[in-house]
Amino acid sequence: MDEGLRGIVLHRKERDLNTAEKSLTAAESQVAELTSKLQITDSERKKLLNDLRDLKDEVNRLTRQLVEAKKQLENETLMRVDLENRCQSLKEELQFKQQVYEKEISETRSKRHVEISEIDGKLQEEYETKMQEALQELRDQYEEQLRYNRGEVENLYEHKIEELNRRLSRGVNDADGMSSQLKDSRTRVSELTSRLSYLENSNASLQQRVNDLEAQLDRERDSHMSEVMDLKDELDRLRDDMSQQLQEYQDLMDIKIALDMEIAAYRKLLESEEARLNLTPSSKKTISSLISGERETPVRRTPVRGMKRKRGTIVEEDLKKSAFQSTSRATGDIEIIEECVDGKFVRLENKSDKDISMGNYQLQRKANDKEVIYKFHRSLKIPANSIITIWSSDADQTHDAPHSLVMKNQKWPVADFMTTALLNSDGEEIATRESKKERESYTSSMHYGGYPSQKRLAGTGTSPEKCSVM
Repeated sequence: MDEGLRGIVLHRKERDLNTAEKSLTAAESQVAELTSKLQITDSERKKLLNDLRDLKDEVNRLTRQLVEAKKQLENETLMRVDLENRCQSLKEELQFKQQVYEKEISETRSKRHVEISEIDGKLQEEYETKMQEALQELRDQYEEQLRYNRGEVENLYEHKIEELNRRLSRGVNDADGMSSQLKDSRTRVSELTSRLSYLENSNASLQQRVNDLEAQLDRERDSHMSEVMDLKDELDRLRDDMSQQLQEYQDLMDIKIALDMEIAAYRKLLESEEARLNLTPSSKKTISSLISGERETPVRRTPVRGMKRKRGTIVEEDLKKSAFQSTSRATGDIEIIEECVDGKFVRLENKSDKDISMGNYQLQRKANDKEVIYKFHRSLKIPANSIITIWSSDADQTHDAPHSLVMKNQKWPVADFMTTALLNSDGEEIATRESKKERESYTSSMHYGGYPSQKRLAGTGTSPEKCSVM
């Protein structure tokens, strides 16, 4: 009994499970269908938006054309009225001139009649004949000119009237076509507006999801930027500490080298003195202790008979130091700020606030009888307030214009006296730098017998240092 009941319950559960799976499959298919419909709707919305934008542009263009046609019609109407007024004024002017001409003819006839009455009959006949001929000639010329002017005015008036009628008909036809197109466009715009409102409502939910994702992305980006800034600050601090430690190490190395040189010089002086005086080991120990700074109990010695205590220089040694001294001058905005005494590089600086073109400029180095010329590329420009370096071909550097330039198969020559000049496109020197090696000589001397030793600058007679060796 229990097994039968259990089988019935199991069968019911399996049936419910099948029903739920079918419902799930139907829901998934419905979700996929809705997703595809949403994509299709989105594409249709974009297409309709583009169509709406095009229709708006077309409506605006047709509206502008209609306005222009109306303005053109008004201008042509005004022009027609103006031409009619001008034609009327020309007719009135012609009538007035004709009246004036007839009046002048009558006055002339009366005057000539009075003059002819005073002259005898023969002269009167000749005069009347000539006057009739002149009047007839004037009348013919005037009538011909009048006919020409009338024909010209009539032709001009007719042409203008025909042109205005053609423009008017064309403008009316364009206006009718534009009106029909405008009505169609308005109908389509109303349909697209209703469709757009529906698509905007469906797009609102998607836009809200996009906004949420963008806000989350902004938060993550801000967090990442803050971490990057913290790392950069830590990196800058470590770089500062490293540069400070390197500077301290360099200072200590300079001090160590100077002390080693001084110790070597004194050791050489001591060894030469011991060799010359043939001192005993105890004496060597005493002198060594004096040089090293230790105190020792003095030993009383009896001088050998016949041996005189004398004052004299035990040993002298010339110590020479050399260094380069550089002087620079510039007449423009570009200056040669540095040059390597080993011939590795030359540095230029643009001290102005604008870029400077280096086309056809040359950099010239003279060292004794050697001379090297480097020509800048015609398209090279030095940026404002920046430094560029011109490296020798053996400096193992990468060419990176405009800040790092590497010469091809050329090296900067080196000598005790070097001159580097920057020449502009006209061959004029606008910047120069001279480097000269200067040597300083020192004479070290040690005296025996309680007299001080002196370290004098050669050629000056000064005594910068004094020490005593017992």
